[in-house]
Amino acid sequence: MHPSEHPTTWRFQTRSVPATQRNAAWANAMRRLRLPFVSDPEGQPIDGRMTIQSSALGLQFARIESGRQVIDGRELEQGAGIWLLVLLKGNARFSSDGVAVDVTQNMIVYGATRHDSRLEVSEDNAILFVRIPDVALGGRLIAPTHYKSGTIDGSVGVGRMLLGMLLVMADELGDISTQDLPPVELALIELLTSKLLEIADTRSLGGAQGARAAHLHRIQQTLETLLWDPDLTIVKAADEVGVSPRYLQRLFAADGHNFSGYLKKRRLERCHADLISPLHAQESISEVAFRWGFSSSAHFSRSFREQFGLSPREHRRTGLANRAQDEAEVNKLWGEYQEFAQGRA
Repeated sequence: MHPSEHPTTWRFQTRSVPATQRNAAWANAMRRLRLPFVSDPEGQPIDGRMTIQSSALGLQFARIESGRQVIDGRELEQGAGIWLLVLLKGNARFSSDGVAVDVTQNMIVYGATRHDSRLEVSEDNAILFVRIPDVALGGRLIAPTHYKSGTIDGSVGVGRMLLGMLLVMADELGDISTQDLPPVELALIELLTSKLLEIADTRSLGGAQGARAAHLHRIQQTLETLLWDPDLTIVKAADEVGVSPRYLQRLFAADGHNFSGYLKKRRLERCHADLISPLHAQESISEVAFRWGFSSSAHFSRSFREQFGLSPREHRRTGLANRAQDEAEVNKLWGEYQEFAQGRA
């Protein structure tokens, strides 16, 4: 581990750890990614390193390089969301939900969190793992049951653009400034949701239902850029996307929502993420709320408690306490490894 250039970056390697402790230390590092049981197939000490960088919305990017290992099972603590995996070098075999593939370097493997899956990787391998929480997706995936697991062809169309972006991320990980991360995460989410909606249309939606889903998705993309506006109304939003207010309301109703409810939910979710983000730790709760379109602190606090079951202040305190606990565990390991390394010198 090394001090981070950015507060959202964390690095780890096993070579400064005694061989007998490497697998335990590696498993502990993998828990930071909320990944399930990790082992070498023959119980050999793992020689690995990783770089993890997190975004304000809670996306987690990790470049993982190691020898042979197995990641098997599921981790309920991951929280709801979608994960992506790209093979950077070596060989890998993935299986889950009836899907079993030899992973190639021109594909993206994806899946929903909290589902059983198994990944076996070869010697001298490297992968990029990305976890996207549900709060960042904003309910834009119409049929989540269709995203348990699968693969995206990275050689053509949107899949090629998405893979290209992820490969650049893998190369630059740890050196991307906190100011540059927001546009990166938004572009990634838009490319991914577009591709997954296309997959859902192919599998089940089709016809008029598929067309409505695609149209709603495009409208939701636009609304993400307008959340900050406290005066945003359905009339103003409809004018922005070029439809009638009545049609816009019907689109949301077909998806089980209404415009005002969706708008409020997305604003609350963005506040929920920012309140525990180290990028916004110095901002007051009111500043966070006003940035996402709330014009009254009291209304925001009531709405936040109704949505999440605790006050904004309680959420921030709990989130920061959990982060401090994680950092204390990391610092403890780092101190132990430094002592060991100095002992060998």
